[in-house]
Amino acid sequence: MAEENKNNGLKIGIGILAVLLIGASVLFFLKNNELNDTKKALNSEISVLEENLDGEIEKLNAKIAENAVLNESLIAKRDSLNATLNELKASQATIETLTKYKNSYFKLKKDINKLLKENEVLQLKNEQLTMEKDSIVNELDSQLKLSDSLTTQVTDAFKVIENASALSVAALKGTALIQKSSGKQVPTTKARRADKVKVCFSVAENRIATKGDKVLYVQVLDAKNNVLGENATKTFEEKTLNYSFTTEFNYNNKALDICEYLNAPKDGFEKGNYFVNVFRGSEMIANSSFVLE
Repeated sequence: MAEENKNNGLKIGIGILAVLLIGASVLFFLKNNELNDTKKALNSEISVLEENLDGEIEKLNAKIAENAVLNESLIAKRDSLNATLNELKASQATIETLTKYKNSYFKLKKDINKLLKENEVLQLKNEQLTMEKDSIVNELDSQLKLSDSLTTQVTDAFKVIENASALSVAALKGTALIQKSSGKQVPTTKARRADKVKVCFSVAENRIATKGDKVLYVQVLDAKNNVLGENATKTFEEKTLNYSFTTEFNYNNKALDICEYLNAPKDGFEKGNYFVNVFRGSEMIANSSFVLE
């Protein structure tokens, strides 16, 4: 009887153990399935996070390629994203690592968005400054053109005034004369009888010319283009003038008649055409001619 009770207790113990083993197996199976599901979910979230990191890196590369104002800051954030992505790929799929890298991702994304907004503001200001600069440059260019135009007009006006204020000569005439012992002068066209040449002209009235002492240069040329009289030389800047004589007078803006005399050369006058030219400085302002036979 005692032995039968002992066998029954053993059977009961084996049954309980079997039940416990079955329960443990079921619990292990359930836990294992739960762990696999969790691992799959973690891997899925990690894949999404990796894609997000890749997407942000591509966006930053595009912004950096645009020569954005904040390139250096954007490059630093891109490098941080790359480092986070590489660490994520090398880490084990746990809730702790996923949480850590999610936090890093969202912080970096927030910083990047802030930088991009600052970049947009700076680019807008830069565009405005560029437009203002272009506007100023165009305005300055217009002002310079206007200034050049005004300078040209003023220069032209000064030239007009200068030309208008210059002395002019009219009624220039050269006449050969016979000088009588009585002092009387008789015009002649005979070369062998002429003793001198009388050169007469009128200085015109000019109310805007400067008053004072003036000098004009008279040049008398014979038929062979020889300069008669003094045949003196005067240099005006790069021009040289040979003249027969000068006439000096005081000018007070009113018309003035002037006559000067040129004595015959040592061998007398030769036949031919004679030319009389009057110069104001190096500029010829009047000319005429006469003939001696």
